[in-house]
Amino acid sequence: MKLTTNVKAKTGLWKFLPKIISTKTAQCVYPFIFLPEHIYKDLISRTPKPESIAVLLHEKVHLERQKRKGIFLWAILYIISPKFRFNEELLAFKEQIKYLKKLNLTLDLELRAKRLSSWLYLWCVSYEKALTKLKKL
Repeated sequence: MKLTTNVKAKTGLWKFLPKIISTKTAQCVYPFIFLPEHIYKDLISRTPKPESIAVLLHEKVHLERQKRKGIFLWAILYIISPKFRFNEELLAFKEQIKYLKKLNLTLDLELRAKRLSSWLYLWCVSYEKALTKLKKL
């Protein structure tokens, strides 16, 4: 798969962050999307896994929303507002889930709810609420 030049593998300084951030999660900081190396390598292969494509689609939602709102305002709201942060993630997960459903695949909603209710997303929501909302997507 051919990726645009704004999609990057997490290398260099990313290695100094906690392992879950450097190797398990993707981040978008307009105009860039940063992917764990294994996902990036999979995406540039001849036959990328649907799960990797779904992660890219998730991050593209963040990219578009950051572009529309402006990265500075988006980042401030994402950091200070748990409600905004949770809603942004739900919008991105919606695209990810929609893509996987077309292929009769699923996303581990329990894992996503666990992460959304943890330090990784600054405890933006309870596990129960996250799981309930994710199941409705």
